[in-house]
Amino acid sequence: MKKVCVKCLCMFIVMGFAAGGYAKEPLQPVTVQLNWVPNVEFAGILIAKEKGWYEEAGIDLTIRGWKPGVSSIEDVVSGKVQIGVAEGPEIIEAVTKGQKIKAVAAQFQKSPFCFVSKKEKGLDKPELLKGKKVGIFNQSSLMIKIVLANANLTINDVTPVEVGWDVSPLLTDQIEAYPGYMNNEPLVMKQKGFETNVIPAFKYGYDFYGNICIATDTMIRQQRDMIQRFTDVSLRGWKEAYKDPAGTAKTVVEKYYAEESVQHQTESLKVFNYLATVGIGESLIGYMEESFWQKGIDILYQFKQIEKKIPAGDVFTLEFLKK
Repeated sequence: MKKVCVKCLCMFIVMGFAAGGYAKEPLQPVTVQLNWVPNVEFAGILIAKEKGWYEEAGIDLTIRGWKPGVSSIEDVVSGKVQIGVAEGPEIIEAVTKGQKIKAVAAQFQKSPFCFVSKKEKGLDKPELLKGKKVGIFNQSSLMIKIVLANANLTINDVTPVEVGWDVSPLLTDQIEAYPGYMNNEPLVMKQKGFETNVIPAFKYGYDFYGNICIATDTMIRQQRDMIQRFTDVSLRGWKEAYKDPAGTAKTVVEKYYAEESVQHQTESLKVFNYLATVGIGESLIGYMEESFWQKGIDILYQFKQIEKKIPAGDVFTLEFLKK
């Protein structure tokens, strides 16, 4: 019997597995913390995961939905997660306070914040809110102040009424305008048989990017390749999600958001498509620019949300969008 070279045999086995597609690099674990529950608001990430695109890029992605007490910025800074999703104002505030994070891509060019009212009230401009009963909750207070100021009004020119996360006070005329989101409350009102007027906050001074992917400066420095792969796949996912809103909504409802209807999620995704592409088109989804970030910083300083102005370059990077 001929002697078999053990070394050659081992090399043959390894080469055979590689040729057959079995020898693969282990996937890199990455966790992304969302700032709300998984729904079409994050369709790009969800669809890309369902299609296996993160795995193809060498990433084993875990998606964490928001829960009470969770802060995506705090979890990114503490190292609990590698990527977070947050809003423009809170990112600016965090950086101003010394947090070493940066925005790497913006899912939406404009915020979905808005005022919603019954069409019969005729409230289609901020100045018409003067003397009206306006709903308010904690997360909406800054938006309300900015939009009113754009119409030379202050909170003292309206009657603020504390509200929760539903439109019931609007339906029963306890308030005349509700501070909601373009992708939700107008659709809910329509389903209940009411035509509405919508005042988009971004058209009246509330100039901030929405649903922005963030990472720490350290992560950006040490894991550039991973963040590039995550960004590339996520933006590919968004473009794919917008091609077929109904199909995307069906997948999201079946896999992640069973408590919502496919119809509502479809219409919601169409609104997000508008917010993601307004002014730039679909080819530049994710895009950010320095002047817009600086404008947001100036707004927060003007409304005393931050104690000092900082350079926009401290808040974001275009490194992963250059392609």
